[in-house]
Amino acid sequence: MRKNGYTSLEEFKAQYIGVWEPSEGRWLGLDFSYNGVEYRFNTGSMYEPEDTLLPDGRTAVYGLYRKKPDIRTGREYVLLAEFATMDEALKSVCIEGIPFAKVITSDNVELLGQD
Repeated sequence: MRKNGYTSLEEFKAQYIGVWEPSEGRWLGLDFSYNGVEYRFNTGSMYEPEDTLLPDGRTAVYGLYRKKPDIRTGREYVLLAEFATMDEALKSVCIEGIPFAKVITSDNVELLGQD
């Protein structure tokens, strides 16, 4: 993995389509840091057995999380927001008020791992 974020949104979107298929280069989640803070982009809910239904009745396919360990719950991340589509995730401003599309392609992103 390179240190900086993806060079294009197409490259990122091709790997996270809501289906985990490592042999096809499609992943479940991405751990990354932005401006020194660790985050995770995840397909589906990380902690709940059922997918989240959004207020408009659609199913959440993606979630953005911030790493913030909680010893009470044992969870490593806190949910920032969930989205029904990739476009909604890319438009999200839940990381420092900046559209996620700009965050993930920023030189301030360090890709930490994929699974």
